[in-house]
Amino acid sequence: MVDMQTAMSAARADRGSRKRKDGDKKGRSGRDHGIEAFDPVKHVSKERADMYSMWLVIAFSIVVSLMMRYLVMPNMDPSGNLDLLWFLPIALIFLLPSLHRMAMSEAVVEHYGKGTWFRASFLHVFSWLALSFLLANPPFADIGEPEVAAAWTVMVIDGEELRLTDDALDGSGQIEFILDEGEERLDGEIWLLFGIRDNLNSEAVQVSATLTLFDGTEISLNSSESSFDNLSDWGDSHQGANGTYAWPTIVSKEYDRGMAIRLVTDGLDTGIHVIDLTLSEDGDPWENSRSYSWKVIVSEAPLEEAE
Repeated sequence: MVDMQTAMSAARADRGSRKRKDGDKKGRSGRDHGIEAFDPVKHVSKERADMYSMWLVIAFSIVVSLMMRYLVMPNMDPSGNLDLLWFLPIALIFLLPSLHRMAMSEAVVEHYGKGTWFRASFLHVFSWLALSFLLANPPFADIGEPEVAAAWTVMVIDGEELRLTDDALDGSGQIEFILDEGEERLDGEIWLLFGIRDNLNSEAVQVSATLTLFDGTEISLNSSESSFDNLSDWGDSHQGANGTYAWPTIVSKEYDRGMAIRLVTDGLDTGIHVIDLTLSEDGDPWENSRSYSWKVIVSEAPLEEAE
């Protein structure tokens, strides 16, 4: 027979023994808890390996960017398919593991895993993108097409009289002149005015233009920058004298280049006349050009007004 006091003493002794064992287990090294022991030498080696990987990928991205900019782009047609410019650099991601194994020693490569290739891929893509934007824009390159700045308009000068339309200039593809009662054609010197804008040098932009009359006759046109200045001065002086019209804003930026083209000297007959304009420049690494097609419509006076 075991009395109650003896049983309680044995239970207390058993609990005390278990507590001492638990305390001993907690005091042991982390290896018993399933945690890998920290190895400072291995940690430093891995950090150094990651640093080598970062600089290798950056150097690789620089080489790829320079190759695309100075070897691939000059030999491509800008009007064709340009998908190669982004597909090839991104496809080179699959070379990164092999590149690491070729450039690094085995002692360094053993620290690399899937996480390394994931980080290296993102670093390559963003480094290539940043360098490509830098190398493809001024002052290192000019791949942007020149464009017509602000607006364009057509004006008629008949002696001391100036005739403009009320059409909206921005984004409009045509300008219409409606003849007054008794007029059979649009008389006077007819000028096309527009501005040129470029992301590098608007002075280097070449202008070619043709006028196709309503009957199919094609006329080659010559542009003049000095004529634009003379017409602007003439318009300012006459506007101040009578104030009957608002001189259009053709050049809105100080780096824009104003141009004037005389379409005809003796007026236009009724009908639809088409202006084809091409702006081009010898950019770097390829030639940049942009074309426009505008209509000048000369209409007879409405019947109700003619009556």
